[in-house]
Amino acid sequence: MNNLLILAAGGQTENYAHLPPINELIWGAIAFFLVVGLLAWKGGPSIKKAWNGRIERIQSELDQAEETRGKAEAELASVRTSIANVDAERDRILTEARQSAATLKAQLIERATAEAAEVRVRAAADIEASRAQAMADLSAEVSALAMGAAEEVVKSNLDAETHRGLVEAYISKVGSSS
Repeated sequence: MNNLLILAAGGQTENYAHLPPINELIWGAIAFFLVVGLLAWKGGPSIKKAWNGRIERIQSELDQAEETRGKAEAELASVRTSIANVDAERDRILTEARQSAATLKAQLIERATAEAAEVRVRAAADIEASRAQAMADLSAEVSALAMGAAEEVVKSNLDAETHRGLVEAYISKVGSSS
């Protein structure tokens, strides 16, 4: 049989010298295909089952990863929305604070103006009262001085007889009033 291979190869024996005899090749091929067939028949279902289990496990991991990714993207969108809301809230609070400050400033100015007007009115009233008091004090002082001066003038111009007559007239006048 070896010669058959040599003849098929064109008579060149040096290239095919390492090949085993043809009957061994045939029986080896038959044994190989029997072993492969037996492995496919007995081991095929378990290999297929393991293969399908691996595919299912990988698919479930992919599904879980996709679900986790979706949740993460939703949370990212929520965080971005919150950040945008924080910026909007910050702007709203700053605007509100500025408005409150302007309102408070206007109220303080109004209150200070009202208090200043009230102080002016009180000061004017105090000045008027002080002026009236000073006028009354001045009038009383002038009256006292005028009376003192009048007494001195009357004393120096009255003689004893005229003085007695005035005192008696006063006593009788007071006596008749009572």
